[in-house]
Amino acid sequence: MEDKLVTIATDHYTAAEVLKARLEAAGITCYLRNVHLIQGAGAEGVKIQIHEEDLEQALRLMNEWKAEQERAEMKNRREVRRILVPVDFSEYSKNACMYALNLAHKLKADIKILHVYYAPIVDLVPITDAYSIQVDMDINLREMESNARKGLLKFVNEVRKEAASKDMGEVKIGYALREGITEDEIARMAEDYKPGIIVLGTKGKGEKQSDIIGSVVYRVLDRTRVPVLAIPEHSSYDASKEVKNIAYATEFDDSDYVAIRRLLSIVSGFEVKIHCIHLSKTPSKSWDEVKMDSLKNYFARVHRGVEVECQLLESDDDMTGIESFVKEKGIDLFSMVNRKRGLLARLFNPGITRKLIYEGTIPLLIFRA
Repeated sequence: MEDKLVTIATDHYTAAEVLKARLEAAGITCYLRNVHLIQGAGAEGVKIQIHEEDLEQALRLMNEWKAEQERAEMKNRREVRRILVPVDFSEYSKNACMYALNLAHKLKADIKILHVYYAPIVDLVPITDAYSIQVDMDINLREMESNARKGLLKFVNEVRKEAASKDMGEVKIGYALREGITEDEIARMAEDYKPGIIVLGTKGKGEKQSDIIGSVVYRVLDRTRVPVLAIPEHSSYDASKEVKNIAYATEFDDSDYVAIRRLLSIVSGFEVKIHCIHLSKTPSKSWDEVKMDSLKNYFARVHRGVEVECQLLESDDDMTGIESFVKEKGIDLFSMVNRKRGLLARLFNPGITRKLIYEGTIPLLIFRA
């Protein structure tokens, strides 16, 4: 009687061929099903099947390969060596710089302070009159750039003096000036500079029109995959206070695993305890506990030295639940993954990320899904 075939994985064609080759190299016969006969490389959902008697050996090998891949990713992961800090010369921008300095000091990273100024005169010039007023426009543009550059140099020098007074003078602080739309230029600078994290000061509800940075945090998240550390206006920097307790809010999504690795990389210079939480409006279910245990085990695998506490939080209101938890546990930093949502959903049902940006009082570390 012919041995029964079992499906061990389903993947796109190229990945299926790779897995088939690895299993056959280990002496396990494989078969591919659902392969497009004319254009195999374009097929999705290709099944990799093996004889049932080889199942135990195949699963063991696949688990070993997955563990090896995770160890390689952790070994080769890019540490935070560069920090980008967009500023608008406000007090909360300066506050964000001090947080960035402390982080750079711990991680032995460099800082680049970015200021973006906008020249509306370019958009207001009629094409037919462009030649006649070209000289005046050039003078105005040069004056705007000159004023922005003077303000940036003054701001950078103040930050350098603060760094020296707090024994962080060894941190390399560079700067850059760009003209354009703030969030667009931040994203372009991130592409060029390749920072490990972007640190932004934020201002809560009732912000003034001149307070540029506080209004762009959420839009920056839509334009870059670099983690963003948002520093609330009322979260004053204290050099004597170490980051001890970090909360990570999970939705039990695959993006958690990438975010966890990046979180551990960012806080590698600190001795911290991570509180992994899941918010729910319904009573705790056993399945949520199983998924939470899985995340806790993942924390242990990728960084054995960090202390992790997992908890399911039940609350009718997310912000109330978070505020109570933050106060109870003495949380110094709140972290989470920001998942894209439709425009209507954002307008009529603002996400928890937006609420934390504008209503929160502690630093918020946000990862893009």
